Amino acid sequence: MKRSWGRWALLGTLVVGGSAMAQGRPGASQQIPEQQQQPHHQQKRDPMALQATQLGRAMVADGVPAFLSQLQRINETEITLGELAHEKASSPSVQQYGEHMVQDHRKAQQQIADLAKQRNLRLDPMMEPTNDVQRRLLSATDATKAKLSVLQGQIYDQQYLASQVASHDETIQIVTIGRQLYPELAPVLDGLLPRLQEHRRQAYQLLGQIQPQPQAQAGQPQPQPQPQQKQARPPAGERR
Repeated sequence: MKRSWGRWALLGTLVVGGSAMAQGRPGASQQIPEQQQQPHHQQKRDPMALQATQLGRAMVADGVPAFLSQLQRINETEITLGELAHEKASSPSVQQYGEHMVQDHRKAQQQIADLAKQRNLRLDPMMEPTNDVQRRLLSATDATKAKLSVLQGQIYDQQYLASQVASHDETIQIVTIGRQLYPELAPVLDGLLPRLQEHRRQAYQLLGQIQPQPQAQAGQPQPQPQPQQKQARPPAGERR
């Protein structure tokens, strides 16, 4: 690291020193070097930011038909999980949330279908992923479905809500990047994004309201509440 910084410092010294010498010579050109004309953010790009940008772009399907098909698959997943939550959740608030997901994502599904019909686009929600990032996301979604199908009770409520927070974070990023790539879809995406953000907020809030129940260790009975003892009344002769 010290060598690297030393090399950059030496290079900067040579550039600055060379420029000063050139300006001091008679007839020397006063033109600013091309490297200094460029904005600072173009001279050096953060590799972590570049990697995050590339990863986010890989999450989004290529082309408008493929992107809309991707959104249809997401809606179908949310509808399926919402119906399951309405049936299995132990908390009435989680049941209501699941029902709300079904209603909202059915509306979004219909809006996408109407847009595709207007543009004469053929969509395929079962379209195969086109890169490794999309394949891993789909595999994670399938694993979530399988896990939630076998869980019961409060642990199901917790896992469902936690998966909703994570999946909506993912979908919000996909829609945001898709909005930048395909501005012609703005009428639909601009209405979808606030609803996704609200879904995420509701899931996070409900998750914080569910407290895990303490479990007794094997072979150790849970303590029973002690009956409240009544205070002894003094003899009649001692009453005042």
